[in-house]
Amino acid sequence: MSSNIERCYQCGQCTAACPMAEQEQAYKIRRFLQMEKLGLKSEEPMDIPFIFYCTTCYKCQDNCPQGVKIVDGLLSIREAAVRDGNILPAHRKIGQMLMDSGHAVPGNEEGKKRRLQLGLNEIPPTVASSEKQLNDIKILLNLSGFDQIVAEEKA
Repeated sequence: MSSNIERCYQCGQCTAACPMAEQEQAYKIRRFLQMEKLGLKSEEPMDIPFIFYCTTCYKCQDNCPQGVKIVDGLLSIREAAVRDGNILPAHRKIGQMLMDSGHAVPGNEEGKKRRLQLGLNEIPPTVASSEKQLNDIKILLNLSGFDQIVAEEKA
């Protein structure tokens, strides 16, 4: 395992250092680490939002007496969940915006007006300002399968 998670002995220092655990009592990073360690997948719907709550601040990892690469382990769990189609609706929507505009948070009319008032181009010099670059990004996202990951869920 690249996260060396087998070294975890469930001391709880990761959860104690986690800012998310301060906000959500049910958030226990150790539980996800144990699942990863045992090669288990969770079918519990409540686990899906929790695995995306981590902000990757690395406080858990910095606090681990065994040097477990906790964030790597959690990212591995996230990747598997996404591959299995378990993605939060808000993340799916952001991915769709990225597919459409090249930005996770696309510009709006108010922002365009404000940029013009400031003497700037209406659209910042990013992928959104170049049809070719936007098309290239869309091609890359399609080739990687990202378009399928963020597609609307079938009912």
